[in-house]
Amino acid sequence: MAIKSRFRKYGAFISLAARQAITNKTVLCGGIFLLLILLLTYNQLWTVIGKDSADPSINATFLWYLLFGELIILSAPKVERILEQDIKSGTLAYYLNKPVSFFMMRFCENLSLMSINFVSLGLAGTLTAWLLTPQTPFTWPQFPLIVSLVYLSSLINLLLYTAVGFSSLWLEHTKTLAMAVQRLAFIFGGAIFPLSIYPEWFVDIARWTPFYSLYYLTIKLSYDFSAADVSRALGLNCLWLAFIIGFIIWAYRTMQKRVNVYGG
Repeated sequence: MAIKSRFRKYGAFISLAARQAITNKTVLCGGIFLLLILLLTYNQLWTVIGKDSADPSINATFLWYLLFGELIILSAPKVERILEQDIKSGTLAYYLNKPVSFFMMRFCENLSLMSINFVSLGLAGTLTAWLLTPQTPFTWPQFPLIVSLVYLSSLINLLLYTAVGFSSLWLEHTKTLAMAVQRLAFIFGGAIFPLSIYPEWFVDIARWTPFYSLYYLTIKLSYDFSAADVSRALGLNCLWLAFIIGFIIWAYRTMQKRVNVYGG
């Protein structure tokens, strides 16, 4: 009964956040508009580049690659700002005495927001990319698995920014750190252009970062799909997921101790 009650509580947080996200159409439409602008702009760019290329499918390859990369980036809510505000204002001290986990409450809320963003952006982006480039670099039977792995990367990305939010226990502001993480995703994750266009020494450095599997290995399945690549991306993502969750648990317990000892 206690487990069922707990699921109901967190399910209520997910449901409430989903209703708020759907109601706030301005934010949803803004994200979709930004994604469509990116797709249309880069489609025009790669169409021009493709005219001088020996590979006529370059436009479709890069367009779908960009779509999956932007799904991971744009679907993530600003969870680090919410957590920083909770920690700095002392709001978390109020929730720590409640019969719900403060972390699970915030995680469920932001997971719901991320999922709504992912679905709305995914539907709009897929339709636009398909209209622009009907010749896809993957086969449609592969599409559900690719989307599932991209969603997993979005989930890990959400937890990564959750870890950034908890770092406000030691940092004055997390905005700079969050911006650094986003820039590293573009650089070492190949969120815009595949890492295959970079020198090998640069790729070797990128392999030691979570962004390599979180972005590149996952979204490159859109044009280079194989069972070995799926297993590799899934394995590395699960490894980084365990590491990030471990940090979050440690930071959360540290936060609880500080509140108990110092009273917030």
